[in-house]
Amino acid sequence: MSHLINFVRIPALAVRQHLLPLRPLHLLEEDCLRLRVWPNDIDLNLHLNNARYLSWMDYGRTHLLARTRLLEHLVRERWTPLVGAVWMTYRRSLPFMARFTLTSRLVCWDEKWFYLEQTFEGGEGLAAVGWIKAVLRNPKGNLDPQKVLERIEPGIVSPPIPEAIAIWNELTREKLESRE
Repeated sequence: MSHLINFVRIPALAVRQHLLPLRPLHLLEEDCLRLRVWPNDIDLNLHLNNARYLSWMDYGRTHLLARTRLLEHLVRERWTPLVGAVWMTYRRSLPFMARFTLTSRLVCWDEKWFYLEQTFEGGEGLAAVGWIKAVLRNPKGNLDPQKVLERIEPGIVSPPIPEAIAIWNELTREKLESRE
């Protein structure tokens, strides 16, 4: 049922953003969505299915793009957002019908990648956290994150890349290079 998010909720968000824009956020602010685990979200254990976490994260990132005013540039310029890697950690279950909050934020960027953090908080606390490495592309190739973000906020500077993300990048690089 992830098609409900991909083919209904995300396009509806883009249309809504065009007609009645969401309250804007600064590029480094958190965006919080209050959601619920519905019947189409659960697995045989009657909790949020691990694949649905990723689907909700897609929606959360799109919502963040809308709130930070990047979505209008994506649509107008026909940029394609692509996920390069996801690192998920699950801490506790989100059971059927549970309310939860999905928080999304841009952590930092480098010459190629945007790094985002997305957390799921339920009634008992942190349920899961995901880190995403994403790129924006146009027909000519990857876009420089700094130039993209300066369209929204001239002079913005990336926060330092956290050590955990640097280690993640190195582990990924080692694995990819060992397969070439």
